[in-house]
Amino acid sequence: MTGMKIKQILIESKKILLVAHHNPDADALGSMLGMYEILVHHWGLSVEMAVDGVIPSNLSYLPYFFLIQDGFRPERFDTVVLLDCGGWSRTNFFETDELNIDWPNNLIVIDHHATSAGTPGVHYIDTSASSTSEILWKLIKTWGLQFNSKLATCLLTGIMFDTGSFQHSNTGIETFQAAAELLASGADFSGIRGGLYVKKSQALLKLWGTALKKMKYDHKRKLATSYVSVQDFKRCNATATDLEGLTNLMSTIPDVKFALLLSEGENGVVKGSLRTEQNNINVKNLAEAMGGGGHIKAAGFTLPARIEVQGGAWRVV
Repeated sequence: MTGMKIKQILIESKKILLVAHHNPDADALGSMLGMYEILVHHWGLSVEMAVDGVIPSNLSYLPYFFLIQDGFRPERFDTVVLLDCGGWSRTNFFETDELNIDWPNNLIVIDHHATSAGTPGVHYIDTSASSTSEILWKLIKTWGLQFNSKLATCLLTGIMFDTGSFQHSNTGIETFQAAAELLASGADFSGIRGGLYVKKSQALLKLWGTALKKMKYDHKRKLATSYVSVQDFKRCNATATDLEGLTNLMSTIPDVKFALLLSEGENGVVKGSLRTEQNNINVKNLAEAMGGGGHIKAAGFTLPARIEVQGGAWRVV
């Protein structure tokens, strides 16, 4: 079994590095911090964590949050675990998934996204899971470990975030089973609720207001679109992580079949976030056509481009 093979690799490792995707969300952080709890406090292993980009400050209630680093020295680690991403390119630490160096000795990929990444190593991919945090819940049961409050808080955070608090179609029977067990194990539900849904910064609210004011509706395609420019981010004193959840809100408007939110980066890229609540629309196909990916109802892409505004219209150039 892949799960037991992963356990064997981990417990035989000398130094382990945990890495999540660039600009990590709550599932990426929840699964990574949960894995840290397992490796360090259950198995007594030597572990470090690293992510690139902006880390959402509203998730600072998570155990071990302040141990996350923004870089690493490869030669210090013999085993690497990639969480919530299918390859190195999604981490932003390397440009390609296939490294031209003899490192690391062991690479483990744990993800719930379908991927065609060329990253070598042991892959545990479960697209039926709501989140990488739910996959980790399954692995913990396979490994015969006991849940504690810290581990439960990390994993329930990831599950609640990726399911939109059990509203999205990726919510399954096992998702509820996992949530119930994690709550029974002492997950800090009040802290999770506050971090994910209650504590909204002024910067976030200003940015959302800016984007919603610009929103347009295409009656023919039943598409809601908006954009956020580099200047908007600066004016609102906001970051890209403050956009999390906005596309979901746009997709709930009556008669909207799917929503597209474009955001401009200072590094010469435009990111697109796609979301639908319709069962007969696959936004993943749209994202893949633009070189991106994701899920059937939630996907995204990144293009080397900028947003050009002329009058009341905008386009990506």
